[in-house]
Amino acid sequence: MKMVKVDPFREIMDVRDSFDRFVDNFLGRSSLWGLEEWRPAVDIYEDEDNIVLRASIPGVKKDNIKITLTGDTVTLSGKSEETKEVKRDNYYRKEIRTGSFTRSFSLPCPVDRSKVSANYKDGILEVTLPKAEEAKAKEVQIAVK
Repeated sequence: MKMVKVDPFREIMDVRDSFDRFVDNFLGRSSLWGLEEWRPAVDIYEDEDNIVLRASIPGVKKDNIKITLTGDTVTLSGKSEETKEVKRDNYYRKEIRTGSFTRSFSLPCPVDRSKVSANYKDGILEVTLPKAEEAKAKEVQIAVK
């Protein structure tokens, strides 16, 4: 069984994010707290050698995306700018989000920072975080005496 480091503050923030998304969808508002906040959808999975983070950030220029590794946390931040300003008072619907975003995630194991790579295509950012050698599973041979 894998030991997982517990971060109560991060867990509280995850619950808040989930609750905010629920209320946003239910009420059709941009944010529970009335702020223009955008949280791109993210998938995170791991295989034998890597942790992979995929984020859906369509319409964001590559130069406006920042990926930061601090300790055991990876942070995505960026800014989506509205390319065409429409000066109308009466929108029927305005769902395309613009503005800044920041998402942080705790990593389940150490990563080799020198080998981290990122690709951005068709609005999907894929960050590959290779596991550090000490984090990879290693089979131990049993000696017979």
